[in-house]
Amino acid sequence: MEKFNLNQTIGESVTLHPELFPVYMKYGVDFCCGGDRTVQEAIEKDTDASQQLIADAQEKIDASLQLSVDSKTMKLSDFSTEQLIDRILTQHHTYLKAELPILSELMFKILTVHGENHTELFTIHKIFGNLKTELEGHLVKEEEFLFPKLLVKDSNCKALIEELEQEHDGAGDALHQLTDLTNHFTLPKDACTTYEIVYEKLKELVADMYMHVHTENNILFKRFV
Repeated sequence: MEKFNLNQTIGESVTLHPELFPVYMKYGVDFCCGGDRTVQEAIEKDTDASQQLIADAQEKIDASLQLSVDSKTMKLSDFSTEQLIDRILTQHHTYLKAELPILSELMFKILTVHGENHTELFTIHKIFGNLKTELEGHLVKEEEFLFPKLLVKDSNCKALIEELEQEHDGAGDALHQLTDLTNHFTLPKDACTTYEIVYEKLKELVADMYMHVHTENNILFKRFV
């Protein structure tokens, strides 16, 4: 039996065991922007339920190892650079381009209807708006400038990668703020259907962004820096 390793970095743990992704999400542990922290450091800082997390993580690892006895699974670290970039573009960039405008429109609707009774929606709306703008520019930098360089193995991209990693940190801060302001996406008693959709979509956005940034920071970018 492989034991859940508390001494490896949180980023490495997800790279080696993608099945840990939902566990970290469940307990609010950031594994993308804080990817160089050890697992121990991350869970001590991000959750008060470290023992439950460790137990859940071990259960996931055990189940995954049992499945892999009969089937081979390909880890993200085994992907070629071309495969990683294709995955980022088709799974994460396509998702953001489709969902950000929808979320923006729906968020404005609930702000209009519920803003008087839930003033935190004004702050949530502002943080999301800034995040949306930053992410749109970020996608252009990756698609038009960075990824073409990586595909031809251009080593002159360190400064751009560092800039994008800083933008990842800023996005991570915004996601943490949105999670806190929504009380981990807990709906108020007077929430309407649109309110519920917005919170569910925000939760999906956080999950997608965590895996998106993890794939870039902890796997793709490390090959070139």
